[in-house]
Amino acid sequence: MKLPFHSIRWRLQLWHALISLSLIVAVCLLAYRMAAEERQRQIDRSLFGFERFFFRQLFLEAAERKDDSPPKSAELRSALLALRDADPLPARFRGVFDAGEPYLGFWDSDGTLLFLSPNAPPGLRKPTFAPDDDLELVTSGHLRELHHRHGPGIALAVGRDMGDELAALGRFRLFLALGGGGLLLAALAGGWWLAGRALKPIDAISHTANRIAAGNLDERIAIAESDSELDQLARILNDTFGRLADAVERQKRFTADASHELRTPLTIILSETQRGLKREREPADYQQLLSHCQTAAQRMRGLVDSLLILAREDQPDDRCTRVPCDLAEIANRLADRMEPLAAGHGTLIHRKLQPAPIDGDPELLDTLVQNLLSNALSHPPPGTAVTIRTGVRDDRVELEVHDAGPGIPPEHLPKIFDRFYRIDRARTQGSGHSGLGLAIVRSIADSSGGTIEVESSPGQGTRFRVRFPRSRNGERGQNRTL
Repeated sequence: MKLPFHSIRWRLQLWHALISLSLIVAVCLLAYRMAAEERQRQIDRSLFGFERFFFRQLFLEAAERKDDSPPKSAELRSALLALRDADPLPARFRGVFDAGEPYLGFWDSDGTLLFLSPNAPPGLRKPTFAPDDDLELVTSGHLRELHHRHGPGIALAVGRDMGDELAALGRFRLFLALGGGGLLLAALAGGWWLAGRALKPIDAISHTANRIAAGNLDERIAIAESDSELDQLARILNDTFGRLADAVERQKRFTADASHELRTPLTIILSETQRGLKREREPADYQQLLSHCQTAAQRMRGLVDSLLILAREDQPDDRCTRVPCDLAEIANRLADRMEPLAAGHGTLIHRKLQPAPIDGDPELLDTLVQNLLSNALSHPPPGTAVTIRTGVRDDRVELEVHDAGPGIPPEHLPKIFDRFYRIDRARTQGSGHSGLGLAIVRSIADSSGGTIEVESSPGQGTRFRVRFPRSRNGERGQNRTL
């Protein structure tokens, strides 16, 4: 059973959720801290402002206060005691100490209370200071206080209740929590939708691959008109599926053609042996029957050998070791070997062989040259001239086999290297050719790092040209032009 978080979509969603949650929490904490610090700064400014306001009101009627210099301790102590003993408070202080307004208290150096505002909270005590500290701001529960030392001994505490501000911050916290939660849900929904949309091509790829694996090789991935990484992957996979379908189709044709090619000699062998077993025959009749069976068996052996060569060349890990050799020497040796066949067709093999150093498998190169010469000698009409050339051009070794025959019709040129492809099936069927010669030539050329091309024009003959990398151990003299 597939667990949810084994899915790429779930894992993307998990990472997206973690990142979104971290960002939202960080933003909410930052917003709350900034709001709390700003409210505290406002309260602190109000405490300093209230302290200044109180001193202005306290000395408002003192004629001797002509400047803004701090009051002396004795003067301040006398004014505070007068205010403490006043009943009622002077008119300028009415409403100043109402509930909800800042409160204050003054103490002498010996702890004597000099003045305490009517709205001060119960239990308000004289503040203590560090030796070198005359001013500090403290928070005690829901109270915020400014502690200030005036002169050598008078201590001041100005404070206010922060209940309203704390309640407002509580509501702000709730708003941030609800808003952050809603934003997180929206981010999760959007992330789930985006992940699904981003991974939709992968689902399409997976479903298409499953259908292809089930045997529907014509299926292809639908590609959007974009250039995203997944669309590029889809194009690559479509190309791969196309090549796979072509390979399977070629394999089916190859299997069918191979079965057909093997069926004919097998049928001959079976029919001849059955005919020979029906009754007693003369030795000459048995000899004729065995000769027919031998011919059919030789054809089967040639076909099997060709199939083995192709099978070996189709395996990239089963390549023969390359050794330095001269393609001209191989071509000359093959031309000598093919002279009897050429003579039987009334044909001469013209040799224009120049040194052609190459790193390759001599046995496979021998097969390549033999198949090209056999093809040039067998298919054109008798008496057609055949030329074989070797040499080096542009630091590439070249082999050319040219016949001056009638040429190959243009519609056949793209297919002549296909396995079991024959231009004239009726003519080549009885000639012993299996239709694998040129396929073997191309396979050997590919495995040796070379290329093959064909040029043919009606009435001007056919030219096969194979190019190989030049041997690293060969001479680096001047290139010879073919």
